[in-house]
Amino acid sequence: MLIQVALIAIAAVLVSVCVALPSVLSDAGNAFLQGFTNWELLAFLGVIVSITLGYTGNLHLQISRLSKQLNINLDRERRAVRRSAYLLIGILLCAIVLVTLKPVLATTERETAFANAFGLYLIIWAAAVMYDLIRATFAVDR
Repeated sequence: MLIQVALIAIAAVLVSVCVALPSVLSDAGNAFLQGFTNWELLAFLGVIVSITLGYTGNLHLQISRLSKQLNINLDRERRAVRRSAYLLIGILLCAIVLVTLKPVLATTERETAFANAFGLYLIIWAAAVMYDLIRATFAVDR
């Protein structure tokens, strides 16, 4: 629950900055984001997603093994892990769409600020999913 609230708050801050001070996140005002919200964003998220998907598969197998050992139903937990894996794939697909459409659609400073903020938000969202999976792993390991 805390993660969802934090993601909503971060989204609100990013939107507020884009509306009030677009130069902070636009390509004209932020050279790092200009160079990052392109193929480098895809490379960064690609590494995160590929490593985490392997890790997610292992966690799913551990939960299945634990379910059989203890003879308890852990279908809800397995579904949550599977949902996290699909969410990471969705984040990567959103980044592909963003990087493809940003040069075409984002022509003003405010539009590039929103595009860059969305790229940052995708990274933060992927980090939140990874954090959730790590917490799940520690819970299974007990």
